Amino acid sequence: MKKIRLYRNTFTVIREAIHSLRLPWTVILVIFLSGCEDTKRFEIGEADNTPPLAPVFITSKPLPGGARIFYRRPADEDLLSVEASYTNSSGETVHFAASYFTDSLDVFGFGSSGEHSIDIYAVDRSGNQSEHIRQTVTALEPAVELVAQSLKIIPSFDALLVKWTDSLKENIYVYVTLDYLQDGKQANHIGVFTSNQPEANFSIDLVTQNPIAVNVRVGDKYGNSSFAKDTTIRLLQDGMIAKNGWTLPPPGEFLGVLQADGNYNEGDMMEVIDGLTEEDILRNYYFTNDANPWNIIIDLGEEYELSRIVTHQRYTWTETGVQGAYYRGNNVLAYEMYVWNGEDQEWEWVSRHNIATPTVMQESDYKTLGDAGDKAFLYPEEPKFSRATRYFRFEAVTGNYISEISLYGRRVQ
Repeated sequence: MKKIRLYRNTFTVIREAIHSLRLPWTVILVIFLSGCEDTKRFEIGEADNTPPLAPVFITSKPLPGGARIFYRRPADEDLLSVEASYTNSSGETVHFAASYFTDSLDVFGFGSSGEHSIDIYAVDRSGNQSEHIRQTVTALEPAVELVAQSLKIIPSFDALLVKWTDSLKENIYVYVTLDYLQDGKQANHIGVFTSNQPEANFSIDLVTQNPIAVNVRVGDKYGNSSFAKDTTIRLLQDGMIAKNGWTLPPPGEFLGVLQADGNYNEGDMMEVIDGLTEEDILRNYYFTNDANPWNIIIDLGEEYELSRIVTHQRYTWTETGVQGAYYRGNNVLAYEMYVWNGEDQEWEWVSRHNIATPTVMQESDYKTLGDAGDKAFLYPEEPKFSRATRYFRFEAVTGNYISEISLYGRRVQ
């Protein structure tokens, strides 16, 4: 088949098409006339001042924070779109449009459930608008209100957790303002969090023993805002557990599971509790694999109630660049935690933690975050202290390398 070149003369193009495609004249004529008919619709032509007829409203279907409007299109040849508009709570006009060949239009952004007034009208290619038809539609409860109802502000250890659910998965903004005394002076913190996921979890790191006044509200992209909520909370208090009393039981079975081989392959297992990371000493890490049971059991020396864990990854590897092996290089990026239940003589599962690769602005941020270590709460859903335990068990799920383990909590009196 020949390639058809572009010509300015339409009939030359048709002649080439007939020759190349070898179609009957009758088929070509139908295609040409149909094209002319459709093209005529989209010709700019001269602007006119005649507005189109208004669409005929049929019915509407409630949607979360909006409504789906069904209508009959006007028969104007130069119809461009059917549109709807309303004035929101901020006094701004919000517009929605549907192309001329559809018979429904979705309108969103209502800040509450119930009845709302909207205008429906047609627009032609010259920009003329038809008569505006005022209609009342019913909306279901919007995402901004659903999120506000599910919102939780949870006190944690040197942190405050902000959580909510959003079954509609819309873009939601949560504004949190904190006011508290710090060193005898008034301090505040303002955070803005956004998500379009079914569940959202954010953390605000904060160190204070004083009460915190919390003000929180929820907003959306349409300018709607929930009523502000005020509460006062206190953060939970814990501390880093000193490692000078820690020991590692010997390799082999211990309390029903196999303790890792302390000198297997690379590194010494004592290096994971020596208080040093690869930021301090090169090759200060421990390695294990399938041949070496991946449990590190720590004898804390005394009974503690545990609250948090901080892990450090291996940094040196064959990878180049500032990031090094952080968040890659077969580092442990998922692990499970257990505490020993002395009453029932068994390991009690605490939780699993996945270390996510952070989103950074520049590569050096990987190094900064990796050097600081990854912090996790033993009970992330609702932070609290574990049962009193003398033994803590760290079990890797993915990866083979770890540089350091630190624990937080309080000693049992």
